[in-house]
Amino acid sequence: MKHATHKSALTLAVLAAITIDTTPVLADVSALEEVVVTARKRSENLQDVPMSISAFSQTELRNAQIDNLVEVGRMSPNVQVHETSGLVAGGIGVFMRGIGNNPGYDQGIGIYVDDVYSERTTGGMLELLDIERIEILKGPQGHLYGRNTIGGAIRYITRDPSDEPTGSVEVKFGSDSYNRIKASFSGPLSDNLSGSFAVTNVQRDGWQQNTVDDREFWDKDMQAARAALLWQASDALSVKLNASYVKDSSMPVLPNRIAFAPASIGGLTAIAYTADSFFSSFGLTGVSPGLPLGPHDTTIPTDIDSVSTAYQDFDKYGFEQQNVDVTLKWEVNDSLSLKSITALRDMTSTQVYDFDTSEQLWIQTLRDGLNSKDFSQELQLNYSSDNIQAVAGLYYLDGEFDQDGGGTPQTPYLRGVLNQTGESLRDNRDVTSTSIYGNVDWDVSDSLQLSLGARWTEDEKTQDSSTRYQRDYYALVVSSLVAGGRLPMAIKPGMEGAVAAAMAQMNAFFAGQGNGDFVAFVPGASQFVSVTTVEDLYATDSWTEFTPNARVKYSLSDDTMVYLGYSQGFKAGGFNANTTNNEAYDPETVATVSFGVKSTFADGKLRFNAEYFMNDYEDKQMQTIILTQGDLVSLTRNVGKVSSEGFEAELTWQTPIEGLLINANVGYLDQTVDEFPEQQADGSFINKAPTTELGYAPEWTGQIRALYRTEMASGNLTLSGDASFQDEMYLNSPIDLTNPIKTAQKGDDYWTYNAMAAYTTADEKWRFAVEGKNLSDERQLINTFDISVMANGGYTAPRTWAISAEYSF
Repeated sequence: MKHATHKSALTLAVLAAITIDTTPVLADVSALEEVVVTARKRSENLQDVPMSISAFSQTELRNAQIDNLVEVGRMSPNVQVHETSGLVAGGIGVFMRGIGNNPGYDQGIGIYVDDVYSERTTGGMLELLDIERIEILKGPQGHLYGRNTIGGAIRYITRDPSDEPTGSVEVKFGSDSYNRIKASFSGPLSDNLSGSFAVTNVQRDGWQQNTVDDREFWDKDMQAARAALLWQASDALSVKLNASYVKDSSMPVLPNRIAFAPASIGGLTAIAYTADSFFSSFGLTGVSPGLPLGPHDTTIPTDIDSVSTAYQDFDKYGFEQQNVDVTLKWEVNDSLSLKSITALRDMTSTQVYDFDTSEQLWIQTLRDGLNSKDFSQELQLNYSSDNIQAVAGLYYLDGEFDQDGGGTPQTPYLRGVLNQTGESLRDNRDVTSTSIYGNVDWDVSDSLQLSLGARWTEDEKTQDSSTRYQRDYYALVVSSLVAGGRLPMAIKPGMEGAVAAAMAQMNAFFAGQGNGDFVAFVPGASQFVSVTTVEDLYATDSWTEFTPNARVKYSLSDDTMVYLGYSQGFKAGGFNANTTNNEAYDPETVATVSFGVKSTFADGKLRFNAEYFMNDYEDKQMQTIILTQGDLVSLTRNVGKVSSEGFEAELTWQTPIEGLLINANVGYLDQTVDEFPEQQADGSFINKAPTTELGYAPEWTGQIRALYRTEMASGNLTLSGDASFQDEMYLNSPIDLTNPIKTAQKGDDYWTYNAMAAYTTADEKWRFAVEGKNLSDERQLINTFDISVMANGGYTAPRTWAISAEYSF
């Protein structure tokens, strides 16, 4: 097998990680604890739900050193969660089984906090605070959830306020001056009112050093708070109010350049001959006009923790977010209940980016004063009888995004062409989503259950924007016969004398070659010509879709269940409002067939779940960033048809060794682009599927975790270790296999290892822990993007360690 050696090493490493001086003894250990989930809008045993679900309690997450949603990705097969390397403040990208989302676009994977859908990926980098559990649901979920969830959902479920006074305070210190303070308190406020409050502050030095001015990037500076009130108005009526606040002022992750090939872009060949290389390209020496280096400077750091930027506005990067939601539950009678979920999410953010990853001010963007407000209302009606469980829901979302008055200076500084600034005067984007959904589970017999569900959705989007462009064209123009065309070159004011001397030398050189005058120099023409234009764009469209769901579950015995499912998912289309014709793209749909088994063996000590799935995509949406006529343009396009299949399996084993618990999972994915029509210059289409692949679809993923707990004098010791495998994969979509810029955006396969040791006192009031993450210091490419002439990417975090102390009462 390809990775057999690594897997053998992994087994030895895990066994070594859990070895202690105490000699384990064989014992008749108790069965595994029942895992209760609410994936189908009611409390159920995980083993009774006919779909692929991974669920992790607060204790499991803590023992696995999971501090945020990015780290949750390694806990479940066929799941990739990554930071966006500075593209979106606090943003994450999530993919399941090759289905996911790009920053700033509709999410392919829904993220829910207490059943409230997060419309935007900004701020999705959630720190685990006052958490009860996290559930990962795979496959389309629209028949049960408020918003379109075409590929799956991650549910972040917080704890309800408690009936008894409880609380905890934790301090953690670690490498790179890491420090975190986390505190939570919960308890009764009156006979029928209880409340909770949690707060955290996280600080860390930067992992990246700037070679230009020693600034640090990729640091941590985040504060968050969460509060809840639970009012039990009567035996039948309860009201819960949640409020949260997050402020993240961290310096962004700066991507590293991984590929640069301007000569491959016909219209932009001039970039390869900018001021620093123009003269030397003709074999001339000693004629440098002293102009700055261009964006293809070979002195750019190759160390992934060294970056090079002269841009000064990164301290504006970050976001601030406030969330409020109210959940009302009314038990109408023994069979019928009504739930109302009302939520408001308010966020401001600033996005700063240096696209060229060099010390030159070539292409930068500053999007300041970004504001978004999302209001949602969901009504759920639940019915329960002896053999019928049903849920029906109405969902409404009004999402507003605007940037009035904040401005968006965007400076693509093409030194060989022009100097440009684009400023956003107005950028208003709205989305309205209205849907009806429902699902019925019918227990035909003690062994057989049939489920039918459906969803009707209408999504409407509008964008109204206005951008002012100032383009500065230099009057000093150098003409050449390079590639049979003209090569304009921007010359900074004050450099006319040096350039004139260089031009004269070049004239003499080429005259001696019998070519006559090679250049034409216009003395005194150092002023550039400024042209200002205002471009107004308006676009609106709507889409409707009906998506059904059907499942059959059959219990072979009390401990084994098999199921077959069919479901459809839908993600609305949109428009590329930054193009002159508001180029539209169509909705994305997926049909999924799944077959699974859930089983428990060895008197409840061994749990094994597996699922095989097939996905058929129609009009899969993909985002690309292109550089055209000096503008950065983000385009979303439909890539035609995509099919995939795979399987995943998860095992939990309470071993015969007392206190030793083993978890393991493995996932396989085979994804194929069947149709990818691309229009040619003559208007015809060709199918580029044979030379196209998609990203975030690794063939193999997997993890093994081991936890050992033993009693000690005056307390107990917990040791845990895990190793995760990620196969090679492309980190952007679509990938043109004939384009070296695209094919460079591929991450290698890699393993990561983590370990922890924790001591808890006998009264469980004190807990002391030592933690280590990425122990082998594996630094691998995890996300990329490109702007035609170059590709940039971000890497995994370095090795870290931390010690912590927690007091609970």
